[in-house]
Amino acid sequence: MFDYLSRTLAAYEHSPLKYETATRGMIPDRELDRFTSMLPEETGPVLDAGCAFGRDTALLADRGVTVIGIDLSDSFLSRARELHPRLDFRRMDVCALDFPGRSFAGVWCQATLLHLRDDHVRVALSEFHRVLRPGGALFVSFKEGEGEEEFVESFSADAARFFRYQTADRVHGLLADAGFVRPVVRAVNERERYGEGHRDLTWLTAYAHKTS
Repeated sequence: MFDYLSRTLAAYEHSPLKYETATRGMIPDRELDRFTSMLPEETGPVLDAGCAFGRDTALLADRGVTVIGIDLSDSFLSRARELHPRLDFRRMDVCALDFPGRSFAGVWCQATLLHLRDDHVRVALSEFHRVLRPGGALFVSFKEGEGEEEFVESFSADAARFFRYQTADRVHGLLADAGFVRPVVRAVNERERYGEGHRDLTWLTAYAHKTS
């Protein structure tokens, strides 16, 4: 594992409950609705890549989608299994997916690739493209901005994590380079969406397809 990613993973292991408490109410209903409407088969299966404590995995399952959640954090996976014992959670790296090609109708990846440098984002997107079926749907999200940094963002963690910020144009380019088509990138202000107590920052939510 890359050094910077190891430190970020250690930060999540250090305070998993803080992250869960801060984000459990940030339900991405609009994004989930759009993503599931894009699936070539409405029941999936879908890969929740970077599932944390299983919030979105369960929301996808509630929509009638067959879903597998993966994460690198043992603490998150333990909590996900505790909260959602009937769902399938596995320890896995988004840059090295242990699935055959064309395994999924969709890949949902919320607030995960923002912890990777661009060369590793490209690897992950290539893996997503590989495991998607023709016509499969992709959702990914990033924080809007420029550059990268490693710092303690006290909203959801007590230790330093690595963040790579993106622009809409760069996200378009990353998706195109990985072979995805018809990308749509939208900007969502977190505080406007979820209210006071949340951060005044902009998320870039991106949708695309694998060619049929």
